[in-house]
Amino acid sequence: MTAPTDNPDAARRARLQDGDPRPAAPVDGDPLQETRLSGSQVYRGKLLDVRQDRVRLPDGGEALREYVVHPGAVLMIPELPDGRLVVERQFRYPLNRAFLEFPAGKLDPGETALATARRELVEEAGYAAVEWTLLGNVHPVISYSTEAIDLYLARGLTQVGSRLDPGEFLEIATYTEDALYESLDAGLLTDAKSVAALALYSRWRTAPMRACSLEITGMVQGVGYRDWMVTAAEEAGVEGWVRNGRDGRVEARIEGPREACDRLIGRCRRGPRAARVDAVVVRRAAAGQRLAGFARRP
Repeated sequence: MTAPTDNPDAARRARLQDGDPRPAAPVDGDPLQETRLSGSQVYRGKLLDVRQDRVRLPDGGEALREYVVHPGAVLMIPELPDGRLVVERQFRYPLNRAFLEFPAGKLDPGETALATARRELVEEAGYAAVEWTLLGNVHPVISYSTEAIDLYLARGLTQVGSRLDPGEFLEIATYTEDALYESLDAGLLTDAKSVAALALYSRWRTAPMRACSLEITGMVQGVGYRDWMVTAAEEAGVEGWVRNGRDGRVEARIEGPREACDRLIGRCRRGPRAARVDAVVVRRAAAGQRLAGFARRP
């Protein structure tokens, strides 16, 4: 069995050495926790990696657990300037019909979720995006898979043309948010990850307040970006701070009314005249940090 450790990376390496591909248990001492005793790979195909583990149950008994190991995936909600959302129709062989979905794809080895999202948005939908908001994370099949999907809102779109993989066939369309809910009510939108993403998108879009962190990459240091952002934030009535980060990026923390924060984030896609922004990554942050004004940090 894997030895306990306080180091998450060491724990992950130890689990992999033991052949355990699952994420680390998030809570120690959970009375419902099942303990892995042994395991084996029972099938390996082009896509599926099926495992069978023997586990100790909370009452001391033993049982078998079968599950599919998944590398992880991303889903993107591409939003056009007029508010319409880009979706696709794709044939799904196991259910023998085409489904209405948001663009999505699995992570390649060594690839971050954001890198996958940027790649898949171009390949499937034919768009590049500058602004990326992490809406949340879902586990679509918790009963028999390790799959986790990061859900992104993509804004600041530029049409660049799709690059579908050989043997991949899609139809691209645009829907309003209301039209997607009508499709959901009519039973035409049933893809679980897309339903979850639509709900999180609506919640984000209508939240009265924002508290989030920003990471701006590109040619953004040494061009007056921090001074520009202080002025832009003060004009928008947004509180927070901005600083230079590692690897040439600019980092910021903003908090305020939704519309004011969204306007500031939209302006951050361009920045000052000398800047060349590659991406603005937005993540939710804890509110109520007693921010006052907007500060320029080193």
